[in-house]
Amino acid sequence: KRLLDVRLCGMPTAPYLPRHLDRPLAAAIASVPIVMLDGPRAVGKTTSARRLSASALFLPNDLDRLQADPVGFLQSLARPVLIDEWQLGGVELLWTLKQIVDSDPRPGQFVLTGSVEPATYGPTYPLTGRALRLILRPMTIAEMEGRGAATTLLEHVAIGIPPEMSSGRPRGFDVEWLLRPGFPAGRLMSDSRLFLESYANLVAQRAGEEGRDATRLLTTMRVLATLEAQSTPDQRIWESADVNKATWKAYADLLTRTHVGSPIPAFSSNRLKRLTSYPKRYLADVSLALALAGVDAHQLRAEPAVMGHYLESFVVQQLRPQADLLRAPMSHLRTGGGEREVDIIVEVGDRIVAFEVKNSARPRPTDGAGLAWLRDQLGDRFHAGFVVHTGGDTYPMGERVSALSIEVLAGLGD
Repeated sequence: KRLLDVRLCGMPTAPYLPRHLDRPLAAAIASVPIVMLDGPRAVGKTTSARRLSASALFLPNDLDRLQADPVGFLQSLARPVLIDEWQLGGVELLWTLKQIVDSDPRPGQFVLTGSVEPATYGPTYPLTGRALRLILRPMTIAEMEGRGAATTLLEHVAIGIPPEMSSGRPRGFDVEWLLRPGFPAGRLMSDSRLFLESYANLVAQRAGEEGRDATRLLTTMRVLATLEAQSTPDQRIWESADVNKATWKAYADLLTRTHVGSPIPAFSSNRLKRLTSYPKRYLADVSLALALAGVDAHQLRAEPAVMGHYLESFVVQQLRPQADLLRAPMSHLRTGGGEREVDIIVEVGDRIVAFEVKNSARPRPTDGAGLAWLRDQLGDRFHAGFVVHTGGDTYPMGERVSALSIEVLAGLGD
């Protein structure tokens, strides 16, 4: 964290930009005693939670006061109480909170923000049935443009409102969108790569604090960045990073607990056979992946295959918070031999909304073949399919399948 603090010292603060999660965060505080707001470091958790809190503790600064009389001190504070970086108080803090809310179970008492989950909570989890967990992710392009409070595309589709069809709409997408950090502080820097390199080093430093080799974790992160949006066996990763299986498993766990590694699992269905079980690899923020992989805007424009992977990562970054609002899990589909593939599947209740991502301004009918196949396999469960592209228009491509402008998906379409 000191690395980031040094970089950002003296920088101007920006006005608050609404986040997609603001609505469910406020609703959660009004509904349950404890809300845990997780997510990668520096995505704005403290800022969003502070706006809804009456008092706040910032660890480690307030740790001594907290440890002197945990129950008495916490009970003296106005509700809701924000406890920032709660994990620095240890799992013992969770047992203290359990004691407080067991005697007074009214909602809206504590909001816990944290960027690193403990490696273990011990034999039992103290807050079972007492807390609701939410994840704040790196900013979407809509949030960066001040449109985070608007209803999202996925919310509209889920209630049967399709995107508006268009013809002749100019293209607004630019490759530079992929290079804009989803970390609020990173937006304020003239050279965001300095921020992103510091951020990566901060995550690697965490490995050193847990007795692991920080340099090797950084190397592993760079390998993952080059494999962005690819369905890859674990063995390829640990061999490319020159670490053993056990070390890779430890690194994968750490990246999950810091919310920096965000793979999406393989889709499973009783109707479909011989599907791959490998997850697709993503880092939480596409600009971080590009920085770690050493890929710039010139290379993205010059190499369509490279652009395709990071464009898909950008789309996933836009869709994750939209899916979170619906509590809808995301996955990908690929048959064992690679004959069929669907980039992103969102399960909204018992219905499927699927996406293919194409680095093209005008996708061809064949670009929707995977979606049409999935539709035919799943029948009525298939709600809608979209071929996401970089052009300006949204138009039908077949039964329940449409070409979708990336601007409309991202919430920038007017």
